[in-house]
Amino acid sequence: MWSAVLVLSLIAAIDPVRIGIVALLVSRPRPMVNLLAFWLGGMAAGIAAALVLVVCLRGLMLSVMRVLLSAVSSPTVAHIQIAIGVLAALIAGLIAARFWVHQRAPVPVTGGEPSVLVLEPNTRTGSSRLSIRRQLEGGSLAVAFVAGVGWATPPVEYLAAIIAILASQAAATAQVSAALMFTLVAFTVAEIPLISYLAMPAKTLAAVLRLHDWISARRQNILAVVVGAFGVLLVVTGMHNI
Repeated sequence: MWSAVLVLSLIAAIDPVRIGIVALLVSRPRPMVNLLAFWLGGMAAGIAAALVLVVCLRGLMLSVMRVLLSAVSSPTVAHIQIAIGVLAALIAGLIAARFWVHQRAPVPVTGGEPSVLVLEPNTRTGSSRLSIRRQLEGGSLAVAFVAGVGWATPPVEYLAAIIAILASQAAATAQVSAALMFTLVAFTVAEIPLISYLAMPAKTLAAVLRLHDWISARRQNILAVVVGAFGVLLVVTGMHNI
């Protein structure tokens, strides 16, 4: 349980949108207060979701999990899993190929000088940061808090973590602790700058922006890897259940 939750929370922690929000909050006036509001929103939503799903709705979630596990073990579903896995692998290949072609698309430059070919600049980083900025800039601390609430429980990773937690049949306190660990690790990208900004404000801002730029510039590659790994997992699981 703990290892599965840790891996899923680390995947959630490198979400480019989450990193972009942190970069914007750190660059705004009162960065520490905004970043703290974002973290508090995430922790509040994570604690509430853990208590509701693991404690209050424990019986319902166990029933849903049994239905899902029963359906997954069906031979018919196994063939569907293989088909979806193959499709996901193909989509991952197309995403990677499209990114590769886009990065190397030559743009002719005409003028008085002989024509030369230059690589088309990648503007996705700037547009991504601008989109995030438009969502948060000009808002109060409540905006940062709501952003933390919205990104506290990513649907795919968090649902998978809850299923792993309930399937472990551990004690209720251990399961709630594991769910809280997911939220705590997922917000590492906010916690580390929150601590390091106290000692090195300028270096912290520069590091967060560099990390955001690196992930944003490779977003399609990351997406292709995630989709491809998901497809391979489906194919392997489906073949095992046949």
